[in-house]
Amino acid sequence: MNCVVLGAGGFLGVNLVERLLAEGIVPRCGRRARSNVIKLRSLKVPLVPADLDEPEQLAAAMAGAEVVFHAAGHYPRLSLDKDGAIATGRRQMQNVLDAAAGAGVARLIYVSSTATVAPNPIAGAPSTEVHRHPVAPGFGTYHDLKWTMEEMALAERRLAVSVALPGACVGPWDLRVGTSALMVGLARGMDPPHPDGFINLVDTRDVALALLRLAQHPSPPPRVLLGGKNLLLHQLLLHLAERYQVARPSPPLGAEEAVRLADAEEHAAVASGRSARPKVVREIVDLINHGVPIDCRLAETTLGMRWRGLDDSLDAFDAWARRMRILPDPASHKEASP
Repeated sequence: MNCVVLGAGGFLGVNLVERLLAEGIVPRCGRRARSNVIKLRSLKVPLVPADLDEPEQLAAAMAGAEVVFHAAGHYPRLSLDKDGAIATGRRQMQNVLDAAAGAGVARLIYVSSTATVAPNPIAGAPSTEVHRHPVAPGFGTYHDLKWTMEEMALAERRLAVSVALPGACVGPWDLRVGTSALMVGLARGMDPPHPDGFINLVDTRDVALALLRLAQHPSPPPRVLLGGKNLLLHQLLLHLAERYQVARPSPPLGAEEAVRLADAEEHAAVASGRSARPKVVREIVDLINHGVPIDCRLAETTLGMRWRGLDDSLDAFDAWARRMRILPDPASHKEASP
């Protein structure tokens, strides 16, 4: 397979590159000028400039490729500028689609998000691939941005496009501490404020395998959910508190209270000029407030997926995060105990 990975240095990208290499496939790895490529260099993969705001770079990066994996969709750090975020996401997605079509790419695998999944109208039933918001849901910047980019990908007719919808990814190489922010905060003895709602954790290594199988499938579905077990966030945090031997988290915030706190935190971060993420961000709050249970049987039947168990995924994340000193050594908790 002659393929290009956009966003190869990111959380999903690194895991996908490792999966491809394990299958004997050496991808061209797109990179931005300021992206962290230390891991990619250690894997000795070819690196090509591929800034999503530079159409000429994208065209050169995709020349001769059969498949493009697009794991570099716009991901704003904060949610305060919805119009600006959507404009950027729309422009960059159009650049990717135009470059792929111009280069004669046969198939594009786009990584979206379960943020675009609508509730099943049957009360209590999980959502499947057919449940998609007909218009941007209006919950917040992240949801509307993801919906807009996915809408453009699904409307593309110049090449075949499949959209992957992973749940909350957990595993090694989450260098931005995005999905794992609440986990890391709890493990460090903090009491992260959080609402409660459905989440679906999925091992990043499973997502990488599913993306590869989508690329290899003779007739892949246009939209496929990737996830493991449905559970409530507070239930997960209680499990993690026991796992990390730390205090149990406080009860969850109400949905509206969590939104107010996240907005205040993001405004405070901008006012102070801090580069660090606020202690709670609107994107995470919106994902939890509007999360729905999902049914991933299509990936199981079509792609042959079998999902790793929760503790298997957490073990892999813990081992990597402790090597990177993102998580404290377990001994530190024992030494601090009376």
